[in-house]
Amino acid sequence: MFKNYFSIVYNSLSRIIFFFFDTFFILFCMIISNHLAIDLGAESGRAVLGNFNGSQIHCEEIHRFPTGILKLSGKSHWNIYRIYEEIKNAIYKAGTMVNGRLDTIGIDTWGVDYALFDNEGNMLGLPYSYRDNRTEHAVLKLGAQLDLRKVYDLTGIQLLPLNTLFQLFAAKQSTPETLAKAADLLFIPDVLNFFLTGIKATEFTMATTSQLFNPAKMDWEWELLQLVGIKPAIMQKVIAPCTPVGFLDKNTGGSGSFSETLVVAPATHDTASAVAAIPASGKDWAFISTGTWALVGVEVKNPVINELTFRYNITNEGGMEGFRLLKNMMGLWLLQRCRKNWGEEDHPYEKLLIIANEAPPFRFFIDPDHYSFFNPDDMPAAIEKYCRNTGQQPPANKAGVVRAIIESLALKTRMILDQIAEATSKNVRKIYLTGGGVHNRLLCQFIANATGLPVISTFAESAAMGNLIGQLIAVGRLKNLEEARALPKKQFESAEYSPQQTEDWYDSYERFKSLINKE
Repeated sequence: MFKNYFSIVYNSLSRIIFFFFDTFFILFCMIISNHLAIDLGAESGRAVLGNFNGSQIHCEEIHRFPTGILKLSGKSHWNIYRIYEEIKNAIYKAGTMVNGRLDTIGIDTWGVDYALFDNEGNMLGLPYSYRDNRTEHAVLKLGAQLDLRKVYDLTGIQLLPLNTLFQLFAAKQSTPETLAKAADLLFIPDVLNFFLTGIKATEFTMATTSQLFNPAKMDWEWELLQLVGIKPAIMQKVIAPCTPVGFLDKNTGGSGSFSETLVVAPATHDTASAVAAIPASGKDWAFISTGTWALVGVEVKNPVINELTFRYNITNEGGMEGFRLLKNMMGLWLLQRCRKNWGEEDHPYEKLLIIANEAPPFRFFIDPDHYSFFNPDDMPAAIEKYCRNTGQQPPANKAGVVRAIIESLALKTRMILDQIAEATSKNVRKIYLTGGGVHNRLLCQFIANATGLPVISTFAESAAMGNLIGQLIAVGRLKNLEEARALPKKQFESAEYSPQQTEDWYDSYERFKSLINKE
C-alpha cells in the first residue's frame, strides 16, 4: 500500500517538475533570441552572432572572409557569388551553434555599388567596384550636360565620381547594351537579400548613397534617372531601416529549422549601422566612422542643403533615424595600400605606428582626398609625387610617410568639422570614433590634438553591432534607437583621448589649410 502511495506521489511530483522545467525552457527560449549580422567591408566580411536576453547583446564573431576587388580584363569587380557562398557558410555555422533557432539575419555593406538583372532574374555580369576607372571623368562629363548644383539640390549628396549616378552615366557610355537589357537594379545588400529570400527591395540608407534619391520627396528622383538615360522602372521600392524583407528561401537553407528565419534590412549601409551603435546621448557630438574610408559628420533630423554645404561638398545620407550630415574622406586606405606595397607581413600596423610616433612632426602634409590617392598602383610613390608637386620635400623614410598620412587625416578631420559647423551652426563638444580606426591609438590622439576636442573611441565592429540593433528593432525586441544605444554603453568600455600640444597643432592646421587651398 505504502509502496503504491509513494509511487503515485513520485510520479505526480515528476510530472510537476518536468512541467515547470519545460515551461521554463520555453520561456527561456522566448527571452533569448539569436541574430546574425553579416557586415561586409571593401577588404573583408564578417559574420557576428548576437544573442539577446532583453538587456544585453552577447556578440561573437563566427566567420570572417576576404571580399576584395576581383580584376577581370583590367576592370574592377566584386565576386558577389563567392561572397554569397561565404554568407551561406556563416548561416549554417550560426544555425549549428544555436540548434537551428536563428531568428533573424541582417546584411550591411558599403554604399553606391549595384548589379543589374534581366527579366528572368539573371544577373547581367559581376557588379563593378566603385574604384573602377570607368568613372574617372564622369563628374566633369555629366556636368557639361546638366547643372551639378541642381543635382546637389535634388539629392543633398556630395559630388563624387564613385556615386551610383555617375557610375550609371559611365555605364551608359561604355556598356549601353547591358543597361538596355536591365529590368532591375539592386544595390549590393539588395542583391544578397534577393539571393536569400527571392524578394527585391532597397533600404533607405543605401538608397541615399546613390545620388539618385530625393530626401525631400523620400523617393527616387525620376528626373535625374531620365536625364542620364536610365529607365525608372529598374529601381526598387524603398523600405525603411529595420524592416523585415522576407523569410530565408528554402534553396538557401530555409528548409526545416531555418524556415522561420527572417531576413531583415537593418540600416544596410555599413556607416549608418556603425553610427547607430555609437553609445552617445544628447546632440553635442560628432562621429568619425573609420576604416578604408573615414566618414566625419553629425546627426540631423532633416537634410541640410544650402550654399555652404554645396560649396564644401557635404553630404546628407540616411540614418537609422533621421539623417547623417557628413563628408567622406579617404581613410586608412592610404596606410593599407602603403603596407601592401611594402609587404604586409613585414610591416604590421603596430610597428608602423611606433616608428611614426617617433618621427619628426609636421614635416609633410597631403590631402587624403587627392585624386592621385584613389587607386594608385604604388601608394608611397604617389605620396612622394604629391609632395614634390606641392613644393614639399618628400618623406625620407617609411616612418615619415606613415606620420604624414596620420597627421593629414587628423587635420582634414578638423577641416571637415569646421565646415559642417559653419554650414549648420552646430556646436560640437566631443567626438565619437568608431570602426577599425579605434585600434589606431596614434590616429585617435592626433584627431583630439588637431580638433581640440576629446575623442571617445568605442569599438571596432560597430557596423555589426548596429546591424544587430536594427534587427532587434525590426522584430520589436527594442523600441527605438535611443533604447538601443544604451546597450553598448553598458556593455563596452571606451577609451578617451584628451587634446595635447594644441598650439603646435593649430599652427600646423593653418599651414595644412593653405596647402589644400592652393591645389
